[in-house]
Amino acid sequence: MVVLSAVLAPLRPWLIQYTLDNTVMTPNLESLQILTMFIIGLLILESIVQFIQTYLANWLGQTVIRDLRIDVYNQITKFKLKYFDQTPIGTLVTRAVSDIETIADIFSEGVLIILGEILKLTVVIAVMFAINWKLTLFCIIPIPLLLYATNVFKNYIKVAFQDVRTEVSKLNAFVQEHITGMFIVQIFNREKQELDKFKSINARHRDAHIRTVVANSIFFPVVEILSAASISILIWWGSREMLEGTVKYGELLAFILFIYMLFRPIRQLADRFNTCLLYT
Repeated sequence: MVVLSAVLAPLRPWLIQYTLDNTVMTPNLESLQILTMFIIGLLILESIVQFIQTYLANWLGQTVIRDLRIDVYNQITKFKLKYFDQTPIGTLVTRAVSDIETIADIFSEGVLIILGEILKLTVVIAVMFAINWKLTLFCIIPIPLLLYATNVFKNYIKVAFQDVRTEVSKLNAFVQEHITGMFIVQIFNREKQELDKFKSINARHRDAHIRTVVANSIFFPVVEILSAASISILIWWGSREMLEGTVKYGELLAFILFIYMLFRPIRQLADRFNTCLLYT
């Protein structure tokens, strides 16, 4: 499904280009109707492939974490009592439930999606070079900057998400311990002091989340700016080529669609790589 999705991706812009240049610019109503039906059929096929791919990836992820959770619980039951005296129960709950649940992302949104996006990028760039290598070179001018920004974002967001997981574990451990031992807190009249501790842990958890928000708030606008820059360069050069008769209208429009196919996967790859690196 991943391979099929990558192969289908560049077909739609190419069909649109062919339709515009061969049935619209040189009017041919019968061919236009046939090609329009092909484009609609391709959209439906892409949707079906995307549905199957998403379903299978999530099914695999949930199946894996089901088995992992059983193994983790089985392992916990074999620990000596001394281990439970030294390890907060809330931390164990976090590891056995939410952390393992997140591992499913490696399968549903991680490895498979990364392979699919890389393959899709390769196919799209190859098709672009096959159609017009000059336009392709102008389109990929901002790509090195985007790759650099993606690498910086990936490194920063990984640290931020690790901090989030650490603070979640501390938060769960604190709440679990204090709820089970609430009678001790009340006996010694420690409600206010323990509330202050909880506020401190909760604030660190919030701050860790805010760091991920800041990273996303910077990275995604950068991607949009570079994408717009690539389209601007394409239109500037492509318009000159159109006036000289070396580039057709459909070809220029197809390359605009190809640019969206280039930048969107690269933006998503940053999140996907982070998902895999965070739990490896």
